[in-house]
Amino acid sequence: MAETSQDEWASTLELRNRIYSAQGGRWALLRNAGTASLRIRALLLPALGLIASPLCAERLPTWSPHEMCAEADAIVMGDRVGVNKVMVRRWLRAPSALKDRGSLIDIPGLENHRRAIVETETKSKGSTTRHLKSQRLLCFLIKKQARWQVMGQGETGSPGMMWIESGRCFGYEQIEEHVGPGRPAYSLVASGFCRTEKQLLAEIREGLEDHRTWKSALAIENPEEQAIVLCSYLLQRTSPEGEHETYRRRVRALLPKLGPHALAELRMLLRDARAGDRLDEAVLVLKDLGPLARPAAWDIVRLLQEPGLVDRATAIGALGRLGDTTVAHHLLPFLKETLPVRAEVAGAMARFGYQDSIPLIEKALPDAATVKAADAHHVYAMLQALHEMGSEKTPRLTGNYLEVPAMRHLHNLLEPFLGDRDMR
Repeated sequence: MAETSQDEWASTLELRNRIYSAQGGRWALLRNAGTASLRIRALLLPALGLIASPLCAERLPTWSPHEMCAEADAIVMGDRVGVNKVMVRRWLRAPSALKDRGSLIDIPGLENHRRAIVETETKSKGSTTRHLKSQRLLCFLIKKQARWQVMGQGETGSPGMMWIESGRCFGYEQIEEHVGPGRPAYSLVASGFCRTEKQLLAEIREGLEDHRTWKSALAIENPEEQAIVLCSYLLQRTSPEGEHETYRRRVRALLPKLGPHALAELRMLLRDARAGDRLDEAVLVLKDLGPLARPAAWDIVRLLQEPGLVDRATAIGALGRLGDTTVAHHLLPFLKETLPVRAEVAGAMARFGYQDSIPLIEKALPDAATVKAADAHHVYAMLQALHEMGSEKTPRLTGNYLEVPAMRHLHNLLEPFLGDRDMR
């Protein structure tokens, strides 16, 4: 694919500025950089999900009010007046159907929600419980089979329900790790998202406004204009939702559909990066675009030279997917970085078919005696890269790692790397 010309860049920049101005600052200058702390979350699950664990801790979902505003069919504030009945005080988001906007509604399963508050604020005294006295609640509802249901409804509680007592908010969260048989349970605790009713209502107002803004973005018909608006969600300082990440994650599923329009805006985003920005999501979208995004390869390489702008493993994994072999020698120094980064470099080299990297990848493998369960899938990825490039040492190296307890659960996957060597 040919590089974007200077005229095309100028045209895109002109449209971008025109859109920002026409929106009256709605898309641009929405949040100044540094006005709120950036919540950095883990972006990638283990590449293969192959970490051995006989029993894994299970976590129940917990969503912020802002996130639930994006999904709820209705949001109601009211009082519980029966086993499953709620007297509506106010519809914060009214149902679309007039027949559903009653003053008295049924919420099946309401009686199963625990009402014993677990107080966990005083560590020296341990946890204590007391009974919730108030019947006032706020629910994020979804319509299911013509009946209302609280979002995330569980056996003992739901993240979509909050109780309000004396101006304080209490919600359902999982406060203990659950390992073993049976299902984990929610506990009723002081809300970790909104401590007071005032804060809760403010976040809901913000969430509803951000949802309207998002719906407006989805309705844009011009693909070039829509790419500009959607890309604004990828940076906290330009995002219409500010420090929230509710829609930032959704952008990744939408931008690849805009193809070259998304590519042009993403490249501009990378080139305009400032200190404090995080470009991981933008790079992941480029990865999803695949070879179409090959012109952005050197933009990603430049990001790697600036500390803190992008996770190195994420960026290198994207470069491997893009397939621009001219960047290969710029990635080899990263074989001295952490094991996850080394594994991504090895994978990229295999995609490039860069044979000169074989001895460097062999050298970058960790000492077998030091490998732990969390390292297993990274080691597997490096051995797989060597196998694909035809390294003569792969069978011997694989045999060494099969002696490691942390790697034994990968025997079936490692077997093809042994060649004529017997499994041990």
